[in-house]
Amino acid sequence: MTNPRNNFEIRPITEDDFDAWICTSMRAFGEHPTPDSKASNRAITEIGRSIVVFDGADIVGTATALSFGLTIPGGVLPLPLVDSVAVQPTHRRRGILRAMMAHQMADFHKRGEIIAGLFVSESGIYERFGYGVATWCEDWTMLREYSAFSDQPFSGNDFRFVDPDDIATLWSSIYERAQPDRVGFFRFPEPKWPAFAADPEHKRLGATASFHIVYSGESGDEGFVTYRIRDGSQVFVVMLFGATPAAEAALWQFCFRIDLMTSTFAPSRPVDDPLPWMLKDPRRLKRSVRDQLWLRLVDVAAAMEARSYASESSVVLGVRDSFCPWNERRYVFETAVEGATCTPTNRSPEIEISAAKLASVYLGGVTLDTLRRAARVVELRAGAVADLDRALVTARKPWTVIF
Repeated sequence: MTNPRNNFEIRPITEDDFDAWICTSMRAFGEHPTPDSKASNRAITEIGRSIVVFDGADIVGTATALSFGLTIPGGVLPLPLVDSVAVQPTHRRRGILRAMMAHQMADFHKRGEIIAGLFVSESGIYERFGYGVATWCEDWTMLREYSAFSDQPFSGNDFRFVDPDDIATLWSSIYERAQPDRVGFFRFPEPKWPAFAADPEHKRLGATASFHIVYSGESGDEGFVTYRIRDGSQVFVVMLFGATPAAEAALWQFCFRIDLMTSTFAPSRPVDDPLPWMLKDPRRLKRSVRDQLWLRLVDVAAAMEARSYASESSVVLGVRDSFCPWNERRYVFETAVEGATCTPTNRSPEIEISAAKLASVYLGGVTLDTLRRAARVVELRAGAVADLDRALVTARKPWTVIF
């Protein structure tokens, strides 16, 4: 495919293209590839879902998609996760990013994939392509001296170290048990787990290699924590999961009590995590909130019909979506606990919303009322926003884990 505006060629990559493709992608982010980084990227990259942009013989743009599943209210949907999106600094502002986004969106639509997702390096870029922030997370820092729990005794007898060669199997089994209904969770193909569990040098960012601890409870292995030591004094929590609340609490206590450490840093925790409520002095837990998964409704009607809802509602949605024009229309959207219908109509809209903001409310991470008060949603019938918010609500806030 050729972009006529600049005569750039866009096409899928081949196996022979991979080395040049990943080198070009990493260079756009100011990184030099190493043998480790090439190998770890190749382990997860799907050649058939990766594209390249050529200017003559030079690679000037890259993008890929990883085939995951995403837990939504009431089920799991296939999710192409967009990754390795890069335009060379020599070719910015020439329409390459937009061309790659359009190429990918047409491919998703052709494949029948009704949602897509990505993690962004810059938050001001992707809303124009219909992506909206769907999940949020918190980064935590806790000083050891303030990490005491309120009422939970600690037993150090239920933990063991696990060999790195065995951690992929443990990760996958406990991850799947920990929160099977947590909206926003990825579902990973089994062959990808060893790649996620790998611990190459470039992932460590100056910290040590990973340590892996498993917590055993009444039902066997109930939780794990993978951590590194940074600067000789900080526990860097790479991943912590418990299949039971008791397991998760015990693992946090283990991290806070590691000898010679002065603090613990834990990125990407859920915004509704119970840990602050376990602490004797929760004010001492330093918390910063940031966006996590950005979601795109590739097929608005099919996506809205795919999830479950908490209550009955009926509203006419006016959806704005210039990037995927097949979505830009009005819909009669009716929800019930048993399911929903989203049908094109000529009726006047009762709520006007962009595709990006509809993606933001899709998993329950933000309410329509919040967006209405931010002037990002227009309510044209009194009560329409409240009606639909009651249907969209989820028991827990969505959370997406990044490996």
